[in-house]
Amino acid sequence: MKIYTDTLNANSVSIQSDEYGTRAYVNSTRGRSQLEAECRADIVQQVYAVWGDTPTVIEPTIPEQPVDTSPTLNDRVKALEQAQLAALGL
Repeated sequence: MKIYTDTLNANSVSIQSDEYGTRAYVNSTRGRSQLEAECRADIVQQVYAVWGDTPTVIEPTIPEQPVDTSPTLNDRVKALEQAQLAALGL
């Protein structure tokens, strides 16, 4: 593994490995977790020597769109048709 020292700064780093190729990591909570999971301890220590103990990048949260569970027009027509057929005994 090799750290690209020209890309190591307080917010990010690029690291080249034979296993993964070149990967970039961001100094965020998730980026730190990925770095620790994918890199050797000595590499992580070198990066943390520059990054320090606190993440500097806050990742945006994407709000989830609520799922509309109300019946559609087709659902209502189908239910009405089934009710009519049931009323006729079919």
